[in-house]
Amino acid sequence: MLNGFLLFPGQGAQVVGMAKDAYDAGGHAVALFEEASEILGFDLARMTFEEDEATLARTENCQPALFVASMALLDALRERRQIRITGAAGLSLGEYTALTALESVDFADAVRLVRRRGELMEASARGEHTGMASVIGLEGPAVEEACAKIVSDGLGRVYPANYNSPGQVAVSGDAAGLDAAEAAFREAGARRVMRLNVSGAFHSPFMAKAREGLERALAETSFRRPMAKFVNNADAKALVDPEDIRDSLARQLTSPVRWEQSARLIVGMGDTRFFEIGPGKVLTGLMKRIAPEARATPINTLADIEALPDQ
Repeated sequence: MLNGFLLFPGQGAQVVGMAKDAYDAGGHAVALFEEASEILGFDLARMTFEEDEATLARTENCQPALFVASMALLDALRERRQIRITGAAGLSLGEYTALTALESVDFADAVRLVRRRGELMEASARGEHTGMASVIGLEGPAVEEACAKIVSDGLGRVYPANYNSPGQVAVSGDAAGLDAAEAAFREAGARRVMRLNVSGAFHSPFMAKAREGLERALAETSFRRPMAKFVNNADAKALVDPEDIRDSLARQLTSPVRWEQSARLIVGMGDTRFFEIGPGKVLTGLMKRIAPEARATPINTLADIEALPDQ
């Protein structure tokens, strides 16, 4: 039997055709896409497997597609291997996948939530000159100090948004803030500052309107205690109380994702075997940088599942 902690990717990991082999193989993957399509009112399988990258990348489309694709791969894994899940965490959107995998929220409710979340985030960003940038080679405290000075000096608004791994932090801000931050980060010693291809300043105060709408949707959704450990993004804490989980998911929209801190907590609790379920290998790479002693395996395809050892 496999034992491991599950990691689920967030927006940006999506690719056209993700989980198609699991869908083509039949099994529960087909039922998941069909159920999600009925809830959403459009053919999610067709959009995920056949649409162009630009259509799939739209926030309101990407989030349900990535969520269902990751769940389809998880179900394919369960159908082919015995696995004991010791816990789960996800990057941003991936938190919803983690909570569904841990039976804290029903699949159908999660589909509705991630679609609504994507719509709210897209609406909050529409018409705003905001974005994100990745800062390489500068630690969190230095990024925080530079952002705070830019805001206090009135040069723009920019905030830490993702603590991904040592020396890799993303920031969100308006156009003026990002311009000022790029110069400040380079002066502070950053090796690289790269603008990200996203539609808004996610995980920052710029998402306040989206958070208000999400709070209403979360209040209408039933949550249960997770069946195993769940570590959240907003605080890097293990949460069990449904009300704490709801609050955390809402705050996540306007708070930085503390992935590095979350990974350290998980390893500190004794987990060192990880499976990244969904497209891409980003979380596997981050885990190797954060905790070299950990072993992480990405599961993107059925071939990845078949290649897994029995233990």
